[in-house]
Amino acid sequence: MGARIHFVFKDREDKPAVVLYSHWGEDEWPRDLAMALDHARPRWSDESYVTRMIISYLMQDSILGSTGFGIYAINDTSADLGDHTVIVDIAQETVLDLDTNVRADWDLFVQAYKPVAALVGE
Repeated sequence: MGARIHFVFKDREDKPAVVLYSHWGEDEWPRDLAMALDHARPRWSDESYVTRMIISYLMQDSILGSTGFGIYAINDTSADLGDHTVIVDIAQETVLDLDTNVRADWDLFVQAYKPVAALVGE
């Protein structure tokens, strides 16, 4: 069946959003996204780099694979994508879980979900 999730990378309202679809990413998405955000921290103010860095981090073990991930664009970030959906708002530096309607800024999200060993051992 899979554990499907869509990460929607929203930059501006007047531009399409980039979506990373993961077939197996739902179970560990908060931890994985927190680690990806922290990895991309040096480029948080650069929408194209931060988007690429987060996507690359999330896909790092499957980057050359033919299954597991997809990337596409959407115009309406409120559209029902059929599976768990998380909005990564680049302009506002927030994460919004559409299943729970909980929003957190990136710093707090990273602090809450990045594994302690990763915080201490860097």
